[in-house]
This record gives sequence, C-alpha cells and structure tokens, in this order.
Amino acid sequence: MRGSDISRRRILQTIGGAGVAGFVGTQSTAAQRADPLERYIVGVEPGRAEVARDAADEVYRVLDFDGIGQAVSGWYSEQALDGLRNNPNVRYIEENGKMQAHGQETPYGIEVTDADDAIDDGETGDGVSVAILDTGIDAQHETLEENLGEGWAADGAECTTDCGGGPFGGGGNNIDECLAEWDDDNDHGTHVAGTAAAADNGEGVLGVAPDATLHAVKVLECDGSGSFDNIAAGIEWSADQGHEVQNMSLGSDSDSDVVDDALEYAADKGVVMIGSAGNDGECTDCVGYPARHPEVIAVSATDEDDELASFSSTGPEVELAAPGVDTLSTIPRDDYDEFSGTSMSAPHVAGAAATLIANGTTDREAVREELKEAADDIGLDDNEQGAGRLNVADAVDADGEDDDDDDESVSVSTNEATDVSETAATLNGEVTELENTDESEVAFEYGESGGDLSNTVDAGTVSGTEEFNESVDGLAAGTEYEFRAVAETGEDSDEGGVLTFTTDEEEEEDDDDDDEESTAPVIETFELTDASNPQWARVEVDWTVSDDDANLDEVTSVLKDGVDSETSSVSGDSAAGLHELEERGGHGEVEVTLTVTDTDGNETSDTKTITLQ
Repeated sequence: MRGSDISRRRILQTIGGAGVAGFVGTQSTAAQRADPLERYIVGVEPGRAEVARDAADEVYRVLDFDGIGQAVSGWYSEQALDGLRNNPNVRYIEENGKMQAHGQETPYGIEVTDADDAIDDGETGDGVSVAILDTGIDAQHETLEENLGEGWAADGAECTTDCGGGPFGGGGNNIDECLAEWDDDNDHGTHVAGTAAAADNGEGVLGVAPDATLHAVKVLECDGSGSFDNIAAGIEWSADQGHEVQNMSLGSDSDSDVVDDALEYAADKGVVMIGSAGNDGECTDCVGYPARHPEVIAVSATDEDDELASFSSTGPEVELAAPGVDTLSTIPRDDYDEFSGTSMSAPHVAGAAATLIANGTTDREAVREELKEAADDIGLDDNEQGAGRLNVADAVDADGEDDDDDDESVSVSTNEATDVSETAATLNGEVTELENTDESEVAFEYGESGGDLSNTVDAGTVSGTEEFNESVDGLAAGTEYEFRAVAETGEDSDEGGVLTFTTDEEEEEDDDDDDEESTAPVIETFELTDASNPQWARVEVDWTVSDDDANLDEVTSVLKDGVDSETSSVSGDSAAGLHELEERGGHGEVEVTLTVTDTDGNETSDTKTITLQ
C-alpha cells in the first residue's frame, strides 16, 4: 500500500431514513415526469400486470418475480388507485419510498476477521460473483479494475458529474468523468466494494475475497439515496445474472412490499444476501430494512477492540458483527479513505460468503449457518453481535494445521413427522454429513412436550448421507410431542433440532345422528344491483341463506363463467352478505350464479340475469 496515496479523513454520516432528493443525470422520459416519490407501486398476482398497467397514467417499470407475482411502478390518479384497491388481483399498493447509504468510516478488519489467514491458505473467493447494490464502483481503480465484471445502473441513478446535492458528503464526489453508467459518483459504493474484494495486486488495500468478481449494481444516486422500485429492480437484475452474493449497505426505517418481492425472488434463486444493520445506535430493536428481512443476513459494526460501535443499530435480527469503525478502503480515483458505519461491516461478510462459496459450500442457508457457526463470541449481547464477530478463516477451516483430517464426523437433521394419527406417527431424519466412516447408527428420541425426551426408538444403520424413519405407536390422542433425530459413529455423534407434532383427537361416536340425512341449505334472497361505471362492469349481489341443520359452510357468487367470483365463509343456521363482482368492460346482459354449501357437502344454486349499463 502506498501510504502517501491514502487520505485520512474520518467521516461519520448517519444516514438511516428514506431519501428525498430527486433524480439527476441522464434519465428516461418517465423519470423526468415527476419525483420518484410521487410514483406508486402496485403488486399483482402472477401474470396480471395488465391490471396495474391499464390503470396507470404512465408506467415507469414492470418487475416480474415469477410465481411470487408482478409489480408495476408508475403514476396513478386517486380514482385509479381506489379501483385497484378493490381488485382481487391486486396484492398491495405502496408509495414509492427511498433507501440510502448507511453512513461511513474504515478497516484493519481483514486481520481482525482472519481473512488474511484464509487468503494465505488460498481461500480467495475465486470464481464467485459479488453484487454491490450501492452508488456504483470506480470503473478504473487500481486495485478494483481487474476484479470488475458486468455492471448495471437503474434509471435515474446513472453516474453524473453534476450532482444535485444530498445528505451524503454534501452530494456526490464531483468526479470529472463518468467512465460507465455504473461508475461511482459518491465514494460509498467503491469503499464497500474494496472491503469485499479489493485485489491482491500490490496496490492500495486488500479485500476479504481478493479474487471474487465484483459487479456494480448502481441503485443509489450520487446523493446516496435510491427509490424502492430501483432497488427492487437491481436485486432482480443481479439475481437474473446468477450472482451468488448481494451486498446491500443501504436501508430505510420503513419496509417495502416491492423490495420484499425482490428479496424473496433472489432467495428463490439461491442468492446469499447481506445487509447493514443501520446507524441508529445507541438503540435497541432498531435494525433497518432490508437488513431485518428474514432472507437477509443483518450485520452490526464493531471496532478494532471488538467493542460495539456507538452508532451501530442492534436488535434480534442481527446475525453477525464485523469491523465498521475507521475501516480503510478504496474511493475514486485510485484513492483511499477511512469510513465508519455498518455499511463498512456488511461487505466483510459479503466477501466471507464469497470465500465460503468458492470453498465448496454453495447452498445459501448452509453458507449462512457456517458463517454463524464459525463466528467468534466477543462477549457482546446476542442482539449486538448475533452469533458473534465474523471469522473468515474458521468458516473455511483455513488454519493450515488440520490434524483431524482422518477423524470421523457425522451430522444429522430432524425432519417433520408424517402419517400422524390418534396413537401413532412416523418420525423422520436425515444424515447430512458422514466423513471418514462408512456408516452411522441412527435413532429418535421423543416424549410429550414440556417433559424430557425419555423415549428412544432405534432406526437402524445408514450408509452415507441419506434419509431414515421409524414409526412409533402407543401415543396419547390429542397430545403434542417433541422429537429429534440422533446419529452416532464410533468416534462422533450428533443431534438434530427438536420438532413437534400433535396426534389427532379421538373421534367421538355419534349414536343419535348416524342414520339421519342432512338437508340441503336454502337461498332465502338473491338480488342483483348494477354498480357499473364506464370502465368497469360491476354488479352487487345481496344474499341471505339458511340451513335447518345449522351447518352452513360457504356462499359463492360467480360472474358469467368465472370472469370474477367471491366466496364468503359462513356458519350456523342463517347468514347474509354482499358480494361485488366486476369485469373491465363487459357491459350488457350478464349471468350471476349464487351457490350455498353446507359442511355435509350439500349445495343449492340459483342463476339470475341482469343488464349492466
């Protein structure tokens, strides 16, 4: 590292809330139409994007999350929004918020987390793609350029040399030229990228995973803020490229449905997602979003002495801690600086995830668990450090002194019980790892919940990694039981997690009613009212039903041959209600069918016709 090239500004910006600055630089026509905060995002069922597109004054972006659903971002009138709120195909409507970078400062963190030991042992993250969802990455930095892969910039977040101002560092870094749309016009993204994967090339600083491939996903503008829809689009784009790791050193106080969709989409594709916990400390239970999302690994910040950073957010969602105080890393152009913030701690974990994946652990949940299992307990509370402070070398067993290569080891997991009846159940387990031995003895321990697992049933011998099961009987009806799988070799043993199941309730004999047939329910009233407007054909269905056996179950109204329907759950001997059915266009004569069913499977239907104006 060339010490003369490293400036020693110590900057701490606590940026945790949603940003309000407008888009700058090159923008699409839609982006120029209005401030992004004036957009609404409409989440719809899979394949029903046209519902939101047709209602929009102007569409900004359509996001497709496969089976999760779609989301349409755009500008809507209040009348259109009211209509969408009543549409059964609409899952949510939210205002378009913003996220921004979580503040700044720098690390020595490579040594504290033993990442240097892992690198010395050849664990460098080679071949793994790490997406940095941030303000971009310097496209020509001396210690980043060789690790840069394809980048992407959201509309309105493209690099600019004329920043419009904002809360982060006064509004951009005033670079003279944008070398790519995803070039960094702020410093934050480049700093994060350097911590995760600065190259081991003799220049500047060393990253946690120096051979990983970095991808700039520029979702934040030069002022450090970015809109919900742009951030969701960046998560989606990165997941579609097959990136294994996403680092999100950004956040807001409020959640977002469209970002939730994107996170679930990325999780379905196996992406390991890392989020900075936020800089709202000192506080409790204040982890920001998206770090607090269940699919994201939330990272708090510590200092060189393994003390919790005074600014770090904490809470039950924190899973790991990492250095985030005065951490040294890269900034544009060929420069270096010390920043502080949980933004700086998160990329340590992103680099560690890349190292672990390159080492052969590719399942996203396995990566998550192994990082936590290898973490060092530094004496902080669980809501401050989670599983502990990151230890990269232990995560990949890179200590260079493995004397236990020939030791036997076994790991087992407990799976859900099946075939549960009043007095019996099948218990299930799986040997997930078996090393240096050919077989393992397996069994189950079980007992009533709240007591000891005092009963044991042998499940035999398994060879290799495979599932196993065993049936148990003589159980009490209507009772909750706990159980776990256990496995043992000659030298090692393991216990799976404890799961529960509840036996079925004992059936009561009915001496009086076995031979009596139940009667069908009755439609007492069935009235149709035209509630249409020029765009939508709507009909209100006013109904009352009854049943002499007092076992009503459901009432369903169907427009035409299933164009729209609504079902109400009912019970007892009588019920009344109002259904609203609709179709875009579709005016004229239509049929509506009303059906009432009871719990014995009896049903009664009636069909009426109405002309919708």
